[in-house]
Amino acid sequence: MLDFFMSTEKEISIVIPVYNEEKRITKCLNRVLDFCSQKQYNFEVIVAEDGSSDNTVQIVQEFQKKSKIIKLISFKKRIGKGAAIANAILKAEKKYVGYMDVDLATDPSEFERFFEEIENYDVIIGSRLIRGNLMPIKRPFYRTLFSILYSKFFRFLFNIPVYDTQCGFKLFRREIVNELFSGLHVTGFAFDSEVIVKSYILGLRLKEIPVIWNHNNASKISVMTQVREMSRDLLSIWYQTHLLWRDGKQVYPQKRNSLKARILFNLISFHKKATK
Repeated sequence: MLDFFMSTEKEISIVIPVYNEEKRITKCLNRVLDFCSQKQYNFEVIVAEDGSSDNTVQIVQEFQKKSKIIKLISFKKRIGKGAAIANAILKAEKKYVGYMDVDLATDPSEFERFFEEIENYDVIIGSRLIRGNLMPIKRPFYRTLFSILYSKFFRFLFNIPVYDTQCGFKLFRREIVNELFSGLHVTGFAFDSEVIVKSYILGLRLKEIPVIWNHNNASKISVMTQVREMSRDLLSIWYQTHLLWRDGKQVYPQKRNSLKARILFNLISFHKKATK
């Protein structure tokens, strides 16, 4: 049994988003459970399952029979990676809440360094693009290029000094997640970017630190799909946060589908039918 007395010095809820991950979820959960148990964290693991059609849910349920530490939040239909993460984070119970990718591109041991920083900040952002990281040499050139160009585009639009918005490894203080993750607009690939933009607007303390990151050749996401959807979503975020003002002050919009936002969203979108 994995449920035993754990130190309360370091509390963390780890959210892992999954979609059709029957081949990788076992390795990921074993690694997270082993590491957190070795460190004697007071922890919980929340699997945010986004409408999988394979055996992902059944595998997680088998883990749950062994440990109450593992929680499963499952959706019958796909709602998007970002929406799945947000829903899971809002149900987290520990002092700090983090999320990581199921492919273990960044090992959970990196949370140790994040704990060293979180006492003085509200949000810690893992980065593959700032000095000090260990980026894999064999990462495809086009993916590296896209990451750099997206980073520049993000900073051009928002003037926020964060270089890697998209690394799926972040840590938050529990007391700020309700305000931060409620009412987000983006449910897909640019979800991380919106989290950072909203954090900045809310005046939260952010720090970006390098992480050890390993490229996974089994990625199921095409670069062209990412470019199309993330460009659309990023411009939509820009409109929401820069053109919607109240009493002369920049505010974060609470309405997901305001008419003006939807009009611009459609204008800047790539027509989905054209890609079929």
